[in-house]
Amino acid sequence: MNIEASPQVRKLFDETRRRLVETGTRNRLVHVNRANTRGAVVNIINERSDDVYAILASGKTMRFRPLGKDKHEQGEILLADDTGDDETFDEDRYTDNLLESPLGPDALAKKLLKIARDARTAEEEQGVNILYLALGFVTWFEDEKSDIRREAPLVLLPVELVRNQRTSTYDIRMRGEDLITNLPLQQRWQDDFGLVLPELEVGEDWQPSQYFDQVEEIVDERDRWEIDRDAIQLGFFSFSKLLMYRDLDIDVWPDSALECHKLVKGLLYEGFEGGDDAIFGEEDKLDDVLPPEKIFHVVDADASQARVIEEARSGRNLVVQGPPGTGKSQTIANIIAAAAQEGKTVLFVAEKMAALEVVHDRLVKVGLADICLELHSRSANKRQVLEELKRTLNAGAAVPAIPARPEALQHSRDKLNAIAQALHSPIGDTGETAFGMLGRQARFMGLKAPPPTFAADGLAEMDRATESKAVDALKLYGGALKEAGDPAKHPFRSVTVTQLQPVDQARLRPMLDEAREAVTALDNALNVALDSLGLAEGGWFDLVAPVEELLRALSGLNEGEGNLAKELLQCRDMDRLSQALASGRRWREERDAASAYFIDHAFTVDLAHLRAPLIAGTRSFFARWGSAYRNASRELAGLLTDQLPKSADERVELVDSLLQVSRLRNEWGQEEEFCRTTLGENWRGERTDWEGIEAVQAWAARVSLANADLDAEPDFLVSTAVARERENWADKIKQLAGP
Repeated sequence: MNIEASPQVRKLFDETRRRLVETGTRNRLVHVNRANTRGAVVNIINERSDDVYAILASGKTMRFRPLGKDKHEQGEILLADDTGDDETFDEDRYTDNLLESPLGPDALAKKLLKIARDARTAEEEQGVNILYLALGFVTWFEDEKSDIRREAPLVLLPVELVRNQRTSTYDIRMRGEDLITNLPLQQRWQDDFGLVLPELEVGEDWQPSQYFDQVEEIVDERDRWEIDRDAIQLGFFSFSKLLMYRDLDIDVWPDSALECHKLVKGLLYEGFEGGDDAIFGEEDKLDDVLPPEKIFHVVDADASQARVIEEARSGRNLVVQGPPGTGKSQTIANIIAAAAQEGKTVLFVAEKMAALEVVHDRLVKVGLADICLELHSRSANKRQVLEELKRTLNAGAAVPAIPARPEALQHSRDKLNAIAQALHSPIGDTGETAFGMLGRQARFMGLKAPPPTFAADGLAEMDRATESKAVDALKLYGGALKEAGDPAKHPFRSVTVTQLQPVDQARLRPMLDEAREAVTALDNALNVALDSLGLAEGGWFDLVAPVEELLRALSGLNEGEGNLAKELLQCRDMDRLSQALASGRRWREERDAASAYFIDHAFTVDLAHLRAPLIAGTRSFFARWGSAYRNASRELAGLLTDQLPKSADERVELVDSLLQVSRLRNEWGQEEEFCRTTLGENWRGERTDWEGIEAVQAWAARVSLANADLDAEPDFLVSTAVARERENWADKIKQLAGP
């Protein structure tokens, strides 16, 4: 029985419906100005609606063919020449896979790129396709006296633009969605003229011309109304608001199901009453009210999210607010999963497609794809929905295993709760908790405060009052330190005798005077040494040993080696230089020894190929008669200053000695650039004074090691090294400092 809605409720629904739908001529489904092509539309010419539908409905893709010529006017605006009549028109063009447009190539490419981007954006944000290829247009007038022609599309094919990688442009193909009637036009004609625009009933052999015949029966009754069957245009058309407009018609709902629904009444005019029947009280602990066996969460949920999930499961109406990233989508996924587990059906709606996809992806990832049916997405067409239903029904035949009781979960929860309780329980009579103390420690660590170094045996029993007294004592101690200075540097830091007899006091003064004079002399000697090294005055005992060690390390440098010593003191890789110099020295020794047997040319050739045949001659008498051995011997003889040895072993030794010279040459040759940079003008290649430089390098390495803590400049080190008094300074410092 249909109960008549109250006038106030009907007025509220009527006002809401009027705000939803636009049946005026600003709606492109009610009126399209096909002469204006400046918007996101592409007009198609020289095509027939039946042929275009047949090609696209078969699943084929069609390409666009520009017939015009681009004209560049007014900066970046691209215009195209209209094509005239073609007297030699070939009717085979109707059935090819090309959609002809009067635009030029550049203008068409720009239009298609913009349309493809706008279509993709609209689908990603709204979840619906609004790109259609309109087949056939009807011309109508708002009244008999009007001279303004209105044009509206009749058949709209849902299409999409596909990027053609070969041509770098876009092709068009039909989407797997149902064709629907032009609903806004149908509503407008019904309201203004009482005309009923027929519904689209697409069958297996259906053609747009069949629908045009039905519409033409209506149009023929109106003066000046007509149908252009082969007018085709690609553009954007939206039906979504009109579908909502129809759903909110309270007269089409039986038994007042819409206006009497408790949610509709609560949202629109009655409101919701606040109750005190909340599941969780302000002081209730979540784990006490919600045991693990009652929890059904498929993704992680914290305490606040768990409360929302349980309130929703109990049937309460609530609004959940929170900034991005606070877990609203996980909460919704848990609510849907819990409702499905209880045998309920959930309709999840959102303004943006992205919100739907986030929740759907979460459910799919946890294995709940079978409970989801997408009604508002790219895949929500009739064929795919039916296949999804079939797959889900088949999967439902399997009986899943019943999981065991969550005893392990409850045990882990109780263990974690015990840890949390221990962290927040008072420590003895201190009034403090472990959690609070950890927080204070973290604060001090954040302030980069140094950790205490005193004994902490009594800290566990220390309350705030005792702590305050200890802090006051530490402040007094800090003030005393500030006044007296560092205890480690105090002149009496090692004194343990604090009670002296008069006789001891009388003996102490001369000892202190003597010690002061010795320290003054040591300070003077040390300052002289520091001045010679170019270092700041120190006067502290901790500099005595490093300065003495450095002064002794400076010995052994001749005055003529000063410039080379300065270069070597600046070397950053002493080990590398030492190895290179040692290789050079050994090379020179080996080469000088080999010069007694070989001519100079022998040191420039590679004799590695001679070794194998000569080695064979040491092992076999017959090998020495072979051509390889005799050729190798002949080549070796040409490099010797004397006659070729008769023994094969001696010949091998000669080759090995020359190969050793070559190996050592290659060894220091790999470091030639490094040596040239480090030694400067002292580097002369094979004529380098290897032994002399190696001796200075050993001195520089010793000095650099002793200078590591003092960091004196090379100029001061060299000038001090060649001074006569350097050894006297070292001995004097050692004598004054004592053993």
